[in-house]
Amino acid sequence: MRLKSDKLPTGEGFFDVAKIVETIIAPQKPTLTQTGFVNHYGYYQGYQLKFYDEYGSTPVVYTGSPTVSSGNTAFAGSLEQLEFQNWKSNLDDVYFRNNQTFNSVKPLTTPSTFTVYQDSKAWLAINATKYTTVGTPTYLVSATVTYKSVAYNFAVNPSLSGTTDGNIQRFACGPAQLSGTIAALSGAVAGDTYTVRFFASSTAGSTIKTFRFGPCQRFNSQPVHFINKYGGIDSYTFTLKNRKRANIKRETYGYNSDVYATTTYDKVWAGEFEYIYQLNSDWLTDAESEWLIELIRSSQVWLELDGQLVEAVVNTNTYQFVTRRNDKLQLLQVEISEAYKNNVL
Repeated sequence: MRLKSDKLPTGEGFFDVAKIVETIIAPQKPTLTQTGFVNHYGYYQGYQLKFYDEYGSTPVVYTGSPTVSSGNTAFAGSLEQLEFQNWKSNLDDVYFRNNQTFNSVKPLTTPSTFTVYQDSKAWLAINATKYTTVGTPTYLVSATVTYKSVAYNFAVNPSLSGTTDGNIQRFACGPAQLSGTIAALSGAVAGDTYTVRFFASSTAGSTIKTFRFGPCQRFNSQPVHFINKYGGIDSYTFTLKNRKRANIKRETYGYNSDVYATTTYDKVWAGEFEYIYQLNSDWLTDAESEWLIELIRSSQVWLELDGQLVEAVVNTNTYQFVTRRNDKLQLLQVEISEAYKNNVL
């Protein structure tokens, strides 16, 4: 790929490589049957850039001593502009471990607590890149799920001990995905909690994420999964009255009833329809209100329908932040449509 600097460099040149790097990110939908760890591949990719000189009256590319930018990792994040200001000095260290330690590293998500139900699926993504500090390698080795003071360990398989490049792992941590190993979760009741924490070969641990079982669901709940702003996958279940409708569009033409055209009537020759879901949340906490903007602005959303993930598009274009200090308890109403259309004929 050939790029030109905006002007003749005098010591430094500036190149916008964002669009090139973006092409190597191709997120794939997760699988509802996943258990344990899988590579979060598609949501991140290590890359290297080489810059060569090109000059002369007949331009010639000189390849002898390129300027190399290596050790970079692109990820499917979508940070806000103000967050870029302290990314390198703060967020990069706690999420992507540029300080080369696993102590208190954060999974790629915003909430510290999630609400789940017996049939809920959920995932946490974590930076698993191997670093070697003073001869001691540090890399992700396991996740520990703790429920009612009993710890259950899930090892990374295969081992990441030989991995040095950027590596992000995704751990399946919803009750439906854990119950095969943690049978006690099947008896959980509203208010029960379990925690997830990741550990490195150095025994250092990540921050802890808590999963709390919600109250009995009175209506047909609708789970929604989406890429969050850090390139991980978050999930939220809309538990109040959810509505489904179909939008139908038809194309017609004038059809003659007989060869003499004595009677003409409209006849459908083509058409399409799509399903749209009007989803309603339960009462939101302040933290959920701050977080769920990530669903509304997410580039990739999936509806969980009949045991499968269906690509979807959020139609809601505005989002009102609320706090209990300034507002009454609030619900979130979101309109989401399936990403594909069906033919009428």
